[in-house]
Amino acid sequence: MVHFMQRTGLRLRLVTLAPLVVVILGAADAARDPASLIKVSHLDGALYVVEDSFWLKENSVFYVGNSNVTLVGAGWSPSAAKQIEAGIKKITDKPITEVIDTDFNPDRAGGNAYWKQRGAKVVAIEQTAKLLKEDWGGYWSATRKNIPDLPKTDDSLPTTTYPGDFALQDGNVKAFYLGPTHMPDDIFVNFPNERVLYAGNILKEQPGNLASADLGAYMKSLAKLKALHLDIDTIISGHWSPVHGPELIDIYISFLKQAAAQPKP
Repeated sequence: MVHFMQRTGLRLRLVTLAPLVVVILGAADAARDPASLIKVSHLDGALYVVEDSFWLKENSVFYVGNSNVTLVGAGWSPSAAKQIEAGIKKITDKPITEVIDTDFNPDRAGGNAYWKQRGAKVVAIEQTAKLLKEDWGGYWSATRKNIPDLPKTDDSLPTTTYPGDFALQDGNVKAFYLGPTHMPDDIFVNFPNERVLYAGNILKEQPGNLASADLGAYMKSLAKLKALHLDIDTIISGHWSPVHGPELIDIYISFLKQAAAQPKP
């Protein structure tokens, strides 16, 4: 059992990852070995967390099913996706056949081309597919202003789309959309057996960049999330520290209320 103190915005919380298996690939010198920028940790049951420090740190998760692996979050780029795959292969030799884009941001969809090349289905809701088709180039360019060495990829479209909620791995991986949040198309992914909710860019220990967010709609979507009364013990954030408790929902609502109360420039 590994215990550590995890900051969740406004408070500290004792977090346990058990049993914890951490795989740090390659040499410690990240400048020489890109593989050292990937860390894989066992969270619970069939679920693992991937921490990717290629550019701005982002967190993904993967589920090891009976015959295949489902990855949530495609990674920043094809090169990052390749290293994520190498990290997963240290855990299991089952094929990665499904990759979920939780929104159309480069941190969630930048690796799509690599996964398609590897024969995986890239899965998204129709709204994400539409935004990737219409806005990918502009949004990638805007992101590159903050990350100048982020490589360009034009092959970002998913291969499989759903009009709304969908389930994979015989219902053990459940994706759902509640409305606009950080981005207009963000989805949650629930792992009912592990009692874990992957929140991607929606819930984090810091507010992050809210420039594209409709704060009123964001708070309404989080109110819908609370009304679901999901049976969860853990929330995985897409950035900063990955592991948090369910109280992160209320903490983030507090962030949004504070932001909404700020005077308009």
